[in-house]
Amino acid sequence: MSGVKGRQLIPFANVMEIRNENGKRFINRTIGNRDAMLTLLVKGSNSLLFNDHTKIFYIEKNDSLLVIAPKHVQRALPIIFGKELVQAYYIKSNIRPLYSARYLKNLTVYANEAANGESFIFEESMNQFKTTVRIGPYVGYGFNKTAFDINAGTVKGRVAYRKTEFNSSSSIPLGLRIDLDLFKRVGIELGAYFNKTKAENIFLENTGFHSIPFPQSILIPKKYDTDLKTTGFLSSTMHFDLAMNVVLNRDERNKFKPYAFAGPTIAIMLRNEIKQGIGYQEDPQSEMAYFHRWSKLDSKKYLVGLNAGLAADYAITKRITLNASAKFTGGIYPKIRNRTFLPKTQNDTSMPESGFGMFDSSFWHSYDQYLRMVSVGTSATYTL
Repeated sequence: MSGVKGRQLIPFANVMEIRNENGKRFINRTIGNRDAMLTLLVKGSNSLLFNDHTKIFYIEKNDSLLVIAPKHVQRALPIIFGKELVQAYYIKSNIRPLYSARYLKNLTVYANEAANGESFIFEESMNQFKTTVRIGPYVGYGFNKTAFDINAGTVKGRVAYRKTEFNSSSSIPLGLRIDLDLFKRVGIELGAYFNKTKAENIFLENTGFHSIPFPQSILIPKKYDTDLKTTGFLSSTMHFDLAMNVVLNRDERNKFKPYAFAGPTIAIMLRNEIKQGIGYQEDPQSEMAYFHRWSKLDSKKYLVGLNAGLAADYAITKRITLNASAKFTGGIYPKIRNRTFLPKTQNDTSMPESGFGMFDSSFWHSYDQYLRMVSVGTSATYTL
């Protein structure tokens, strides 16, 4: 304590009550051989107290402190309040005894009313037990890396797969964000957003074979590069990121709350197009040019992965909160197939389109698609 005589130390046992600016009230009570500051939830002839450290509720009546143990709540309440009163409250509310702040608060108020007494409820203290829901729009910027595990033929009668290198692309995830503040420092967040990635000019080799049509296969076979190259891809996905978060600072009054989060990711691949090209060289002195075709996904595919990262909330008002986050998302889309070639083509060669034959693509067979995404995002949520 600071005062005219300077700073003075006060023994903890002499501190009888603490009142916070936000309305919370703590009172000093002896539990066993120790003094503890208990949160005052309801004050009256029956007072409801809570130990923030042990997460145990107490009823104070007639200068006695009675514990409500979580495992014995159904036996403790009839002893504390009387069997008839607890039964009467059950008939009124149709709710059986629960170890919850809301139930115990209502039961304590009911007991005080039955004794013709008043109750004072400390709402700010009760708010720590409420599940706060916040919702708002989300926008981000993602740096994506994609690789494929494709069919490379058979070895000893079994299919062998070859993993390609990772290729980079960027995206702008757009969607919604929902936050549930369960406890003081623990919550759950759900992000639902649409993500579209596109990469071009990547030139992955050995992803298929080109059959040169007749008569070019006899007259000018050396002008063709029969190795089918993947030159681009496009994916449209819907992501659902669920994560548990833990606030890193302990000050409840601080408007700035950094936290860490981690959890599972489920993504639906709605669209997936693979762009492949075959090389054509008019003469040895000219540059290699390409004729491209696109193939499309035969059905929706699903990814189950993980997301984790760091973020921070900043409360602008009591209801509006700004959020900034940086997270990693990763997983695998298993057993995809692009069995249908789209009618669109791109011909950068001097040869007409009819001069190119069948594309025997490795993506016709089952393959896996890897996703690695590092993204930064921001959202503005409103407390419901």
